[in-house]
Amino acid sequence: MRTKTLLALFGHALLGLVLSTQISSGQERLEPVYSIWDVELGKPVSQVPDAKVGEIACGTAGGPPGQVLASFTDFMNCLPEASGLREVEFNYDDEQDYIAKALEVEYKFLQGGTSVYAHPVIVSLLVDEEGIVQGRRIVTDNRVVDTVRRTAFTLIRNFKARYSEWSLSCADIPLNEGEQPVGSQFVHESCTGQSPDGGTLIAIEASYLRKKGQRAINQETQQVNTGYFESQTRYEEVLSPYTPVMTP
Repeated sequence: MRTKTLLALFGHALLGLVLSTQISSGQERLEPVYSIWDVELGKPVSQVPDAKVGEIACGTAGGPPGQVLASFTDFMNCLPEASGLREVEFNYDDEQDYIAKALEVEYKFLQGGTSVYAHPVIVSLLVDEEGIVQGRRIVTDNRVVDTVRRTAFTLIRNFKARYSEWSLSCADIPLNEGEQPVGSQFVHESCTGQSPDGGTLIAIEASYLRKKGQRAINQETQQVNTGYFESQTRYEEVLSPYTPVMTP
């Protein structure tokens, strides 16, 4: 019992030190050990450190993980997309979350999960047959609660700010047949851009709407259909001559 108490005290002291360091540096939470932005395009996928991420799996065009992989170097186990690239998905190392939970400490700055600009996301790499990382894909995670999912479309604002020097070209996409606004709000925007050196292309798409068949009110019960809306942001960055693909 004494040993357990000492370990707990040590753990709390350690977290307290980390917390004070984060506050003094003006940060609200710890950064992930390794994130999607740490990946260097044009480099071998073997350089992406397996040990610094969580689960690795074949991607599903920005959807939930497919076949689990032991390493990034197992990318050939994933089916190629139309471009010939293979999507390898991963999530961020959640060790910090487990430490906080094990010590029964609710340090929210430690509990970020796989996120970009505080939005829960699914991140993946696009790898060619030679094992070179040709691109990265970020899609907001639809598996979160509705209150969080509702703001997913706003992530496009962060991307537009991040790439403001890339001469982005953005356009609003009109409602398709059967689509409806969510209340009085409708967003469907698509942006494309090119790096200043011309070697990298990006595409970003955000939507907040009701798809065909997603009615706000149940016609039989007259009750509100909770969660019947689409709110998401998709981002893709690839090296030329590949082209970003927005529609899965």
